[in-house]
Amino acid sequence: MAFAILALVAGGFFALATVGGGQPALLSVGPYLLRVLTFSIVQATLSTLLSLVLGIGLALALARRRFPGRDIVLAILGTTMVTPTIVAVFAVFAVYGRNGWLAEALGMLDWTESFSIFGYPGILIAHVFLNAPFVARIMLDALNLVPAEQWRLASALGFTPGQAFRHLDWPVLRAEIPGIASLVFLLCFKSFAIVLALGGGPSRATLEVAIYEALKIDLDFGRAAWLALIQLAICLSITIILHGTFTRPPVTTTLRAPISRPDAADYRLRIIDTLILTLGAFFIAPLALSVLTGFRHIPDVLDADLLQAAVTSFAIAAAAATLACLLALSLGAAARSMRLVQRSPRVAALYDLLPNTLIAVPPFALAAGLFLMIRPIADPATAGLILLPLINGLGALPFAYRYVAPRLMLAEERYGRLSASLGMTGMAKLTIMDWPLLKRPLGAAFALTMALSFGDFGIIALFGGTELRTLPYLLYERLGAYRLEEASAIGLIILFAAFLLARVSGRLSHAGH
Repeated sequence: MAFAILALVAGGFFALATVGGGQPALLSVGPYLLRVLTFSIVQATLSTLLSLVLGIGLALALARRRFPGRDIVLAILGTTMVTPTIVAVFAVFAVYGRNGWLAEALGMLDWTESFSIFGYPGILIAHVFLNAPFVARIMLDALNLVPAEQWRLASALGFTPGQAFRHLDWPVLRAEIPGIASLVFLLCFKSFAIVLALGGGPSRATLEVAIYEALKIDLDFGRAAWLALIQLAICLSITIILHGTFTRPPVTTTLRAPISRPDAADYRLRIIDTLILTLGAFFIAPLALSVLTGFRHIPDVLDADLLQAAVTSFAIAAAAATLACLLALSLGAAARSMRLVQRSPRVAALYDLLPNTLIAVPPFALAAGLFLMIRPIADPATAGLILLPLINGLGALPFAYRYVAPRLMLAEERYGRLSASLGMTGMAKLTIMDWPLLKRPLGAAFALTMALSFGDFGIIALFGGTELRTLPYLLYERLGAYRLEEASAIGLIILFAAFLLARVSGRLSHAGH
């Protein structure tokens, strides 16, 4: 299976690179490449820094404070984490756009200065809106894992707030920051829907958007291939750093009763935490609530187009989730066999690394290359129905593998020798030995990967049209036509479905521990 995945990716890139005779078209547009690379790196760096600052600040404030409505705040952060990027684009338009909430509020104050969300402002707002809550939840879960005994000891020793941070909070943050910063940077560096909608022109393009424009607008396959190889090289180096983050077990909150932190009583920290929580509320809440305004417009979008797009979205998401889980099972079983049966830990490590390397593969380039391979037998709409589940499934594989592989390993460690002595292999081993430990994590992986695919606005941008629409594509069409009321309703439907799937995944994941 590992060789099949590698062959598929290599074949797609080879088809894309050779369709135009293999001419290195990119070498003649050096300034263009430099501009795209500079913008990609700068916006990803700024987005990452702002997300880390706000996310860590919120995590520390929430770790220190207990207040009415805290559970609601955590629920909003969790909802924002699963918000599809195209829905975040709508939220930015609704709040900060030309006719958004901010413009209306400033108009009531007779403020005549105009504010454009296109370019860096809109991109940074959308990226921080999506990633700061993610950083906050990861950091808060990590801070909650500090043993209660350490806080009791800190209280007994009379630690000052600075000492408590230095000896208890900072070691946790220091361990988490490299992995989470690399992941956020990679997500922002590869950003597509946000930059496409809010970039404001070709001068504001990431490599992902540049690949899309080369394929969709210019039909320059040679340039797309070179851009894809450059992005692959950059992202692959970052993915190596991420490998440790994805292979660690998922963090969860502890079951201990809340401990009163000795630094919570400090009035200076109380003021700082209040300011941070207020800032976070004023930034995140309007964007999150803007989607809810679509509730009253839902009847306006209940038509055949919506039904067809919803059915298509669910079918593609279910197929992508099925593929991701099957691949995760296959690779996880191979890694387990290499590590515990054949005693080849280095080969097993390569199996573990393969899913994470798929994060570095530019999906547009891979989809275009595979489309060139099947173009003689499939029209664009049919090719889209084939390639959308395939590309989304490969993209979701790292997340599915994180759920499935540790449980396969645990089953072998507990019952491997017994099953070998009984001669169990194949499906008998899977159903009798693995399934009891695997069923809940596998369900969680299926729900999460389905949520990721359901809200994805990526490959559909290449193949979408009157014959092939998903809900994110329908939302993008409404935004392009400035039909914001209908866009808000579609965005709410997408967010609700993604939230339910992510909620199911979370419940199954916690029940499986």
